[in-house]
Amino acid sequence: MDLVTKKLPQIRHRLSYMPEAVALIVLLLLFTFFSFAAPYFLTPLSIGNILTFGSITGIVTIGVAMLMISGEFDLSVGSNFAVASYVLALSLIAGWPVWLSILLALVSSTLLGCLNGLIVIKTRIPSFIATLGTMLAYRGIVRAIGGGDFATYKGEPIPVFKIMNGDFTLLNNLFGVQAFRTSMIWFLLLAAIFTFVLMRTRYGNWIFAAGGAPEAALAQGVHVARVKIMNFTLTGMLVGIASVLQFAHRMSVDPLRGEGMELIVVAASVIGGVRLTGGYGTIIGAVLGTFLLQMLDQGLVLMQIPIQVFQATAGLIIILAVISNTYLGKAD
Repeated sequence: MDLVTKKLPQIRHRLSYMPEAVALIVLLLLFTFFSFAAPYFLTPLSIGNILTFGSITGIVTIGVAMLMISGEFDLSVGSNFAVASYVLALSLIAGWPVWLSILLALVSSTLLGCLNGLIVIKTRIPSFIATLGTMLAYRGIVRAIGGGDFATYKGEPIPVFKIMNGDFTLLNNLFGVQAFRTSMIWFLLLAAIFTFVLMRTRYGNWIFAAGGAPEAALAQGVHVARVKIMNFTLTGMLVGIASVLQFAHRMSVDPLRGEGMELIVVAASVIGGVRLTGGYGTIIGAVLGTFLLQMLDQGLVLMQIPIQVFQATAGLIIILAVISNTYLGKAD
């Protein structure tokens, strides 16, 4: 007992330097639980669904996590996601070249992300409130340009879409399923790139400084406002990438596309160890948080449990993650 008492502070201190520790532990516990409790959970089809569906949301989570580390929020990502999807769909339906349609979708989402940053920085309105407003405004844009109806592309197959989010033939043939898609590769590649940016570059240091100690960062010559606007812009760009990848699979979009996404990505980031106060977190943790929520959703579906239970369980996990990360943070 004395040995445990002595070791506990040491373990707590070590875990305090691992923002993703809580997410990893909960992920392993859930995986173990569903492996026994959920029929067909340990099948290639189930695992493929978790990885594939998690990859689209995960790309948006990367941007939101970086933004939260810099001390800001973006609640408009779901609406922005729908705007970019409609821009892509309507451009293709109008007969515009594929590359130009994709570029327009990415530019539109990036500009809307940048607009969020400019509003927050120039007006000094808290980002939670500012992006709550733009969330409603961008959803209005969706209904305006989409006419409140589905937009479906029914033209010739687009070869580049197979690269973006086509069947992952190697894994599908290996396991005899049609669950794995190439969006997983793009998600993991973007996660690796932004992990490097956050942990190994000067800009990454600026992000932590801007979120953790903005006054001290300013005193050291860090352009905090520019960093935050850049992170809003990057978030918008990643939203656009995610929307293009999803459209490459479904080839249609509806007015409710992306609704509720803002809550899922913030939840994934928080569960992954990103602090609501900024200045702390990792992309790896956000990735784990994304897969944790997707695994929870998949496991409960296989157990034929209502969606309300997913929402309640996800909320409980968020609360426990915040309590755990706060407790570990006091060991810094």
